[in-house]
Amino acid sequence: MLFIFLSFLIGVSIDLFSDSGGVHALASVTIAYIRPVVLRWVFRNAYEYQTLKIAATSLGQRSLYIILLILTHHLILFCLEIFSFTDIPFILKKTLFTSIFTSCLCILFMVLFSRKKR
Repeated sequence: MLFIFLSFLIGVSIDLFSDSGGVHALASVTIAYIRPVVLRWVFRNAYEYQTLKIAATSLGQRSLYIILLILTHHLILFCLEIFSFTDIPFILKKTLFTSIFTSCLCILFMVLFSRKKR
């Protein structure tokens, strides 16, 4: 519950500075709410026993986790921002391209700044 509240605060602060009317808050809260489901689906057994250490998982699992959350966040964000059924192809295209860029950037930072196993 604390994680959802903190994600709401982050989303609201982004909305206040960008004057976007709450779309970031809703997208952030949704990601915080579905996060346990995505963790359980991507990491399976490690999550079931509450022994999950994301740094100890494979790069593929971490990448899939990041991509799923980013895609969901961007889809919610752009659906609410554009809010038109006639612009669905534009929403999907914008979601796809920004998600690819953001995911590549996140994975690049994850690879560059992860600790090396000895």
